[in-house]
Amino acid sequence: MQFREKGRKLQCIRSEYLPERKRTVGRIVASQDKYLTTVSEEVCRQLEKEEVDSLKKYLSSREEKRTVDKLGFRLSYLDSMLNEAVQALEVDSLRDGLSNEQAERIWAAHERLSKALRRHGFKKPKAAPRPKVVRDEEQPGLPLSDD
Repeated sequence: MQFREKGRKLQCIRSEYLPERKRTVGRIVASQDKYLTTVSEEVCRQLEKEEVDSLKKYLSSREEKRTVDKLGFRLSYLDSMLNEAVQALEVDSLRDGLSNEQAERIWAAHERLSKALRRHGFKKPKAAPRPKVVRDEEQPGLPLSDD
């Protein structure tokens, strides 16, 4: 059983051997809306049990791949979303509209994100050392003016 997404349909193609032509020919035996994540009843009646199982496996693997792609996309833009959230907190009207429950959920999500990063080997970067402020008294040999 082969599956092909064409337009808005998912086509189920059964390969049949034609001895008179000595070739294998693919025939469309069923089709359903390609956005469905389960096998429709009509398609179940048109296919054999092994073919239905194969279609279910195809649909589940396709859904899993879409989920992974969606999560990867969200992860790639997480830093910019967090920066935008920081900018939103700088606006008085938005900050005042934030409830304590929302703030607690944000803190909890931040904690879970920190733990997940540490668990998967991403250590928190160390802050860059601040330059030492040199006072005039510490450099007695330098003139302070052009006198």
